[in-house]
Amino acid sequence: MNIAKLVRANSPAARDGLPSTQDLLKDPSTSYLKEITSPLNAEVDLVAVHGLNWANAPAFAVRTWTAGDVGEERLWLKDMLPDRLPHVRVLLYSYNSNVAFHTSKVLVGDIAEDLLRKLLKNRQAAVKARNNPVYSSISQSAKSFAFFATPHRGGYGAEVGQAAAGLVRRLGMNPRNGIMEALRKDSHIAPEINSDFVDGQDNYRICSFYECKPMPGFSVLIVERRSAILDLGRSETRIPCINANHSTICKFALENEGYRQIIDEIEALVLWAISATGVTESNPVRSNKASSSLPETDSSSESGSSLPDREFFAPTTLHDDEPLSTVSLLEPPELVRKIRRGPFFLVPLPKSSGFVGQRQVLHRLQEFATSSDALKNKLALCGLGGIGKSQIALEHAYWYQMNNPDHSVFWVQARTLDMLQDSLDLIAAHCRVSQPKDTRLDMLERVRAWLLEPKNGSWLMVIDGADDIFTVDSSSTTNSTRNTPVPSKVRCSLGELGYYIPAPTHGKLLFTTNNRSTAKILASNGQVIEVTSMCPDDASLLLKEKLAERHTLWSDEKSSQQIWRKDELQKLADQLDYIPLALVQAASYLRETSLSTKDYLELLNTNELELTKLLEPISRGTEGDTDHVADAVISTWTVAFEQMETQCRPAVDLFSLLVFFDSHHIPEVLLRKFHGFDEQTIALSLKVLIGYAFITVSAQADTFDVHRLVQLACYKRLSSLGLERKWAVHALTLLSQEFPDGNYESWGKCEILLPHALRVLRSDLYGPTEASLLGALQSKMSWYYLTKGTFEQADILSQRALVNMGQVSSANPEGILAIKSERIMVLQKLGKYGEAEIMAQEVWKEFESSLGPKHEDTLKSLSLLSLIYQDQGKYAEGEKIIRKILKSMGRSTEADDTQLLEVRVRLGDNLYYLGRYEEAEKHMGETAILYNNKFGHQHPGTLKVYYKLAQTYYCQGRYEKAEKLTFDIWTSQKKILGADHPDTIKSLYEMANNLQALHKFALAESYQRANYRSAIRLVGLSHRYTLLAASSLASCLLASTLLDPRPSSERLAEAEDLYHFSLSGAEKEFHTNHPTILAARTDYCIVRRLRSSAHLAKLEAEEKDNLRKLKVMLGKEHQLTVKSRESLSRILWAQQRGDPSIWKKSRKHAKKVLEVREKRLGWHGEGTTIREETLLAAELVLEILPEGKERQKLAQKVGALKSAHDFRKNDYGSYGTQPSKNGSG
Repeated sequence: MNIAKLVRANSPAARDGLPSTQDLLKDPSTSYLKEITSPLNAEVDLVAVHGLNWANAPAFAVRTWTAGDVGEERLWLKDMLPDRLPHVRVLLYSYNSNVAFHTSKVLVGDIAEDLLRKLLKNRQAAVKARNNPVYSSISQSAKSFAFFATPHRGGYGAEVGQAAAGLVRRLGMNPRNGIMEALRKDSHIAPEINSDFVDGQDNYRICSFYECKPMPGFSVLIVERRSAILDLGRSETRIPCINANHSTICKFALENEGYRQIIDEIEALVLWAISATGVTESNPVRSNKASSSLPETDSSSESGSSLPDREFFAPTTLHDDEPLSTVSLLEPPELVRKIRRGPFFLVPLPKSSGFVGQRQVLHRLQEFATSSDALKNKLALCGLGGIGKSQIALEHAYWYQMNNPDHSVFWVQARTLDMLQDSLDLIAAHCRVSQPKDTRLDMLERVRAWLLEPKNGSWLMVIDGADDIFTVDSSSTTNSTRNTPVPSKVRCSLGELGYYIPAPTHGKLLFTTNNRSTAKILASNGQVIEVTSMCPDDASLLLKEKLAERHTLWSDEKSSQQIWRKDELQKLADQLDYIPLALVQAASYLRETSLSTKDYLELLNTNELELTKLLEPISRGTEGDTDHVADAVISTWTVAFEQMETQCRPAVDLFSLLVFFDSHHIPEVLLRKFHGFDEQTIALSLKVLIGYAFITVSAQADTFDVHRLVQLACYKRLSSLGLERKWAVHALTLLSQEFPDGNYESWGKCEILLPHALRVLRSDLYGPTEASLLGALQSKMSWYYLTKGTFEQADILSQRALVNMGQVSSANPEGILAIKSERIMVLQKLGKYGEAEIMAQEVWKEFESSLGPKHEDTLKSLSLLSLIYQDQGKYAEGEKIIRKILKSMGRSTEADDTQLLEVRVRLGDNLYYLGRYEEAEKHMGETAILYNNKFGHQHPGTLKVYYKLAQTYYCQGRYEKAEKLTFDIWTSQKKILGADHPDTIKSLYEMANNLQALHKFALAESYQRANYRSAIRLVGLSHRYTLLAASSLASCLLASTLLDPRPSSERLAEAEDLYHFSLSGAEKEFHTNHPTILAARTDYCIVRRLRSSAHLAKLEAEEKDNLRKLKVMLGKEHQLTVKSRESLSRILWAQQRGDPSIWKKSRKHAKKVLEVREKRLGWHGEGTTIREETLLAAELVLEILPEGKERQKLAQKVGALKSAHDFRKNDYGSYGTQPSKNGSG
């Protein structure tokens, strides 16, 4: 409830004639009780008492509460507070504190006596006190106290007298004859003070504000947190003033966040006191007497008009130079019996000033509050501890009171039996239903009767933390301590004490509980709302607000400009699973440690267990002194663990296993494979875990989610019991057994189990005895990554598997060889051919030695060696090995057809790379049919064979057929493997080559650029896929430029740069004689010749070297060899300049190119088109040959063929080839 809304209606104007802030600052008086605000019909008196004036500053009582520039000072109690609390009268108390500091201890207590005498004289109260007949009216009227950095246990600032304790004792709590010991650090007085407050804490509301920044010039806090709080449990609210030091904690010139934090708590104190006395807008209890002014009082004159009867509020500070705030709200005792019917607002917690999110839940609660359905007057909020149920209920309680001011609101703490009974005792006390001789059961019966009585008005009761207390069933239907029958249905629904909390038609019950099953029982015919984590935006906002609190009051302007990056807040909120209590505690932790969100996120990247520090209590200087919020996250889960352990021990064991899995999508089928439990036990355990909200059913079918923070909390619990290794090994064993082999057919299961396998491998709890389990799991995962095209991850895992299996190689020699074979495949995919070849030879020899030359595993290892030869351009050696394998497999009964198909593919590859395209086409066609019959046409292996078949079409000039087949393959691979899989990208590259050959350069270039960008994004600039993609894009740019009537120098320059980049990197990754590198070098020479960016002599030397190597590796008639020869011919022709010897060499090479192309490719292309490669060679010869019969004959042949064939139209609107002026084609 907003107290301003309560009292502003028809609020009268304040009386005139009070001194201004500037007048007060000029007043030399040092002892007075003075009104500084005086509204008509004031509801509340607030008295501000300052601390000790060790600096002997003038007007210290005013300056304690004042901030601002000279001449513009603002006394917030006078200049700001009335805007929020217009019916609160403020009294400023001043005493000679500089004298008290230097004089005897007696004067310290005398200050308290002086204040109380002034209050008493002006209150006209004369009611017998329970302890002190002089001050009893104040004793019975005081309701609330607020302390600002008050050193209850002493501080570093000064030896200050404990006048606060003297004041409290004289308000009726065990006064003593002795004088307070001077207040020093670790004074022995503190236990006595605490004892006094505990005696009467149910009658008082206390708020303790404590500083968090050292004063300038100090390295420590003047008053530490442990000294600034009284440790009174639920009667005391402890508020850290994050950005305040000892001097600024109660000084405000602006309504900033620090001020709002203070005023919110003061408003809550006023609200609590009004609720405690029954003062509401609809039920005023003020005296009808007119209020009169209170003249200023000093040490020589204490006479003046009396204060009207009203509540009393006094902020008091007793630290060295600043205010001890005591908030006391006074009620005329003679009016007690008039308010027993309510309404009451008994909510011991202040309204949260920074509540964020959960709008849908609040809306449903508001619908519940306004519903007239008598059968639905109970509702339960359930969810994980720390998820924000209590804060939601608190927010609703204040909303309910504001919108239903004539209804009562009760808050019952039900986390323990004692807390629940104490809450009901408090209700009894405020309803004035108990009698002096009542037993506790009698009192509870009276509370029940009061709640059932419609005349007492409607009410809402929040029962917070209703877990195991309300699930205690009893076989008896009669209370063992009395004869009152308890209906068994109610008894079984609410437990033993549930009987005393009825649900009549004029009352509404709102429960909060961690347990879903309990929620269903408690709500019975009502509703259950499951509270889940905050949405990401709300979580980030909550973090931002809580983190920003430490910057609000800092005098350091640079620090106050701290900007919280949204992405960092979102990452941290995600790490905390969007759990509100964890978010608040995280902000508190970061404030305490002065860590930025960026630094903390970096810390989490290296050690996840750092996150558990957010769950631990935050120490503030002394052992046992912790913040209540800091305890909440871990303590609420610890209690739930203990409850669950007594209820269902297997559920605790099952959750101990889940601790080592990923927190999302844990498959139920995996849990059912655990050997420790049977089906029935698993089902029961899952039900219990769901009930406690430790796991939730995820959107993905038959899987569960776990809050990661709960996992970490359970891990810490296991560690404390010495059980963490046991359950880590259980998790590893289960995953090692259940993770599939990684082949395509098992990808679905691999994808589900992969996050959990990765989480299991992150543990460092394993020893040598788990090496084989680790190696087996890592090997399976490595193969899965390999088949999915994630080679870097496969590389890491295969290395680790090799190390782990090496520790047990003597026990499993075949296992280590299998993992070595897998390692060879990884090295091959990474382009590390030299290392792969050495290992492949070793593995083949070891298999041959141990199993024989014709064993299936021996032949597999030999096939692997042939693959490494093939990738290094050693196609002849590879073909020789493959044919040897096929011969052996034809005689072996051990070889399966899958292995045979793989070997057939290898043979087809070698035929293709050797330029034997017709033979390769026939072989790949047959193999594709076999694959299709065995695996189906959509299997990745089948698609790969069809891809190789399409390559043979391309190399034979059947571009349209190749383009159509490649497009179908690419479309299927995108669907099955994903757009980023290497096989999919290769198909897109091949499709671009076909489009390029079809002169569709624009589309081809767009595909090549997409490939290049994807390669950079997926594997980085230095990976061989990126280098090949760069070379392919350069080739496309070169081809399109050659056919452009207006060739672009920029495109040729880009092509040259791409070739240079590709070759520079590829020579590090590949063997320098690899055909791929030699082909790229040829294109690089062509570009530089066209751009004249290199001397022709240098280009001639480079191309001669290329040609020599290609003839050796691929033969004289391979298309790459022929292309290199054509390039060399053009280089020679460009530099002949009348030199007959150079001209002859150029003519010789050109005529050889034409001869081979006529033989291998012919003149006829697809359909009616001419074969352009052959035509280009012929035109080169015509350009070189001199006039004569030979040239005339060739020219007539070319002319006839041109007239008989069509030319393919290109993107530039022209047909066929367009040789450039410098003789290129």
